[in-house]
Amino acid sequence: MRILIAEDEAVSRKLLQRTLEKWGHHVISAANGEVAWKIFQDEKVDIVISDWMMPVMDGLELIKRIRNSQTTKYVYIFLLSAKSNKEDLIAGIEAGADDFIIKPVDQAELKARLRSGQRIVDLEQDLASRNEALEEANQVITQIYDKMQQDLRAAAKIQESLLPKVLPEIPGIHFGWDFRPCDQLAGDILNIFRLDEKHVAIYVLDVSNHGVPAALLAVTLSRILSPQMAQSFMLKRPSNDSCGYQLTSPAEVAQHLNSQFPMSSETGQYFTFLYGILNTTTYEFVYVCAGHPSPVHFVHQTGKAISLESEGMPIGFMDDYPYQQQSLNLQPGDRLFLYSDGINEALSDLDEQFGEERLRQAIEEGVNQPLKQSLMQVTGKIIDWCGIAGPKDDVSILAIEIEKTNPS
Repeated sequence: MRILIAEDEAVSRKLLQRTLEKWGHHVISAANGEVAWKIFQDEKVDIVISDWMMPVMDGLELIKRIRNSQTTKYVYIFLLSAKSNKEDLIAGIEAGADDFIIKPVDQAELKARLRSGQRIVDLEQDLASRNEALEEANQVITQIYDKMQQDLRAAAKIQESLLPKVLPEIPGIHFGWDFRPCDQLAGDILNIFRLDEKHVAIYVLDVSNHGVPAALLAVTLSRILSPQMAQSFMLKRPSNDSCGYQLTSPAEVAQHLNSQFPMSSETGQYFTFLYGILNTTTYEFVYVCAGHPSPVHFVHQTGKAISLESEGMPIGFMDDYPYQQQSLNLQPGDRLFLYSDGINEALSDLDEQFGEERLRQAIEEGVNQPLKQSLMQVTGKIIDWCGIAGPKDDVSILAIEIEKTNPS
């Protein structure tokens, strides 16, 4: 070890230095506290052995300066003194001394106390090394975390870009949607787009679980069901008709997806799906529901919102499942709402579900508002219902409205 001695009595200083060097230590000596303080600032030492009474700067002042220094390495300090009363010991400890060696110095006692001091120094140095390694690891983890957050934000932007930016403009028909992911990446996805001059496709799907795996599948499905892919057999298929294609029925779309995306045996991942086609001339809405919450139909004539009957297994649950489609004839003033289970299953602080009845009531309360505003009112009620914790699942909702009076 590197030991600094501060001792004004020359003979004692020489004897102590020679003894320590004989034991294999590297020793630096100083004739008073001021010289020792200068050496301490320039040299790296493990242990300081300082006399109490010295000219220029005594041992207590030297110890205080060492303890107040900005060194990150712990230095073990012995105070040499002929004083042994209780008050002196307390004063030395308060100044920062770790141990005392009473003069005249007994070599056996000195050797034993040095071993004790060396154990403390070794432990402190090992702890400092571990802390340094931990700090380096924390920096690496922070960098990785920051990179992951940057990647997640970029992925969220990509996912956001898949949501409908421009809704179909059709006289007498309005469309709207609202989307509130519970995390940066969502397992829900939705879209509204034209299939041709007389038909609009509308869907909402919800991938099981959350996080990156759910978001990846949601993005994949969005691409498959995107209008840019509409010429594929998934949504349209070639035919000999005058227009050169036929629309794939909602039931067939569900069956195609079911065959392409069986539930993973490793992850258990699947998704629910509601897909429909609106005839913009007759206002007939033909749809399939694959394990998804049933649509809510606001009937203008009665002023009531009702949940439609719909059944079907989630996509991927069962091979060759016979999906059945249903149809609904919308009337002027009607609205139709499609949503994910993040709405009806939203939990309050008391773990009570929002439920379909509250959803229907919220829809009825917003009937006199513009469609987009009424949708935001519904999702706002969900946020309020969940309280401080917020929704634990993605909140997705979209809607169709038929104007009360058709344009002439």
